Amino acid sequence: MASTFLLPAVGDTMVEGEIVEWFVAVGDEIDVDQLICSIETDKSVVEMSTPYAGTVLQLGAEIGETIEVGEPLIVVGESGEVAPPEPQHTPTQKAPSPIAPIATVEWTTGVVRSPVVRKLATDLDVALDSVAGTGHGGQITRADVEAAARAAPSGPPSSGPSAIERRVMAMPKVRRAARERGIDLRATNGSGPNGVIRLKDLDASDSDRQEIRQRLSPIRRSIGNHLTESATTIPQFTAMVDVEVSALLETRTALQERTGGPIPLDALVMSLLVPVLRDHPHMNARLDAEAGELVASLHYDIGVAVDTPDGLIVPVVRHVDDKTTSEIAQEILRLATAARGRSIHPDELVGATCTLNNVGAVGLEKGTPILPIGTTAIIAPGRARPTVQLRNGVAIEVPVMTLSATFDHRAVDGGDAGRFLTQLRDHLQVPALGLL
Repeated sequence: MASTFLLPAVGDTMVEGEIVEWFVAVGDEIDVDQLICSIETDKSVVEMSTPYAGTVLQLGAEIGETIEVGEPLIVVGESGEVAPPEPQHTPTQKAPSPIAPIATVEWTTGVVRSPVVRKLATDLDVALDSVAGTGHGGQITRADVEAAARAAPSGPPSSGPSAIERRVMAMPKVRRAARERGIDLRATNGSGPNGVIRLKDLDASDSDRQEIRQRLSPIRRSIGNHLTESATTIPQFTAMVDVEVSALLETRTALQERTGGPIPLDALVMSLLVPVLRDHPHMNARLDAEAGELVASLHYDIGVAVDTPDGLIVPVVRHVDDKTTSEIAQEILRLATAARGRSIHPDELVGATCTLNNVGAVGLEKGTPILPIGTTAIIAPGRARPTVQLRNGVAIEVPVMTLSATFDHRAVDGGDAGRFLTQLRDHLQVPALGLL
């Protein structure tokens, strides 16, 4: 009997996932816990495994389509068993740009049994319901699809139905790039064999346009939603203090020479932050507004913002208070690599008790960070800059960093913020204070 595996939520904010790649096809034999696909969520790209063994009878969606949590991801059964003729859900496909509608491909499962043929039809934009099968029992073969593609009408696009019916020959990665950039493939001349559209042809199309529309990725949409919720539901304020960081930078250099490995400035700041959080527990807390309680954490799981091509991702360094500065550095580097490669596990992106966002790493001297939901403080060190100071009447040049921090005003007042930032400034200026 067929078993249906429903898409589970792999994160506390996940409501849907986009199919990035299938590792199996209809007809394949699979085992329990075998990897079946990769899915892009609002935080990362994760690989999914199946709890069922048997023959793949049905895939829940095509590459590039979106499945909501709780909808069928894959149907597994016995060899020879037939999957339900009607789809068990309607996958939500990414809406095309309003200025560049892309014709979709229709196909029926009754005459096509090979996933290779389906993929070829998608690549060549051939509607399988209009193809006559020459294979056994009327089955559509690869040759039938190729013949249909060659026989497809061509010519300049028009405004009538003939333009909609025109066959566009392009690989999936080209189609996806066209959707993201708002390019109508039907109006694009292909430079490949038989008019196949290549990526470089999209650049030529861009040069004739006055604007480019790009669909937001799931992670970009998630970032926008979370920041909007934070900014509109939490009264926030930002305070700043300047820090003379000569000793901090010298300490970093000494640690790198001793360990033989890189020590991100985030690691040193994070290490010195923990004793300050101990003295100010309401900065390592969350507000339970419904219960009217401030819940202070007794552990120190500090989020560290990572700038990635897909947007700002905030993995969490667990139990910072139990780690040496070198161990914190190694963990930050590991998490940053995984975040940029979109291979980070969703569990590593939740549960921060406080957050560190080094805006200096992207060249900024100061910032006004938005508070992550579920915390009361976020600290943002800026870029160190040379500043002239008077020492015993003598002007000397020293590196100075602006330390910005945003707080939840429901739990933190200006006096609290001042005392917290002043103590953190002292620890950064004299790192040995962290030993007390």
